[in-house]
Amino acid sequence: NGWPPLALFRDPMRGDKCKLVLCEAYNHEMKPVTTNHRSSCMEAMKKVAADKPWFGIEQEYTLLDMDDHPLGWPKGGFPGPQGPYYCGVGAGRVMGRDIVKAHYRACLFAGIKIAGTNAEVMPAQWEFQIGPCEGIEEGDHLLMARFLLHRVAAVFT
Repeated sequence: NGWPPLALFRDPMRGDKCKLVLCEAYNHEMKPVTTNHRSSCMEAMKKVAADKPWFGIEQEYTLLDMDDHPLGWPKGGFPGPQGPYYCGVGAGRVMGRDIVKAHYRACLFAGIKIAGTNAEVMPAQWEFQIGPCEGIEEGDHLLMARFLLHRVAAVFT
């Protein structure tokens, strides 16, 4: 009983009959574990609930190849200088677009409030945006989007 469910999402990998459940972790004394900051955030959100605060957040990340080098980088070397990569298009400018698109679709299917995605300044570096969300929902959607990014990327290995 130490895992109270908090949010429910559709499972894009297994289909509609399966669900993804976001839970909160508690210790044996039914107190939040030390890494559970959602609990204190929820207390803050309750205090301002009447204001209905909206949040949006972006998550930047770098896709790594199986050898822990950024995806698409020359082995033992570096890509060209920054410039053509930010919001880039085309071969040699963006790496991993198939993963990014699959992640975006998975989030949409799951019901995550994903608002966009774009390539960043370094090849294989991307970001996605979550929101607008009200209150604690922002963190819940971000955590599930991060989880789905791992699951989607694993399909491409």
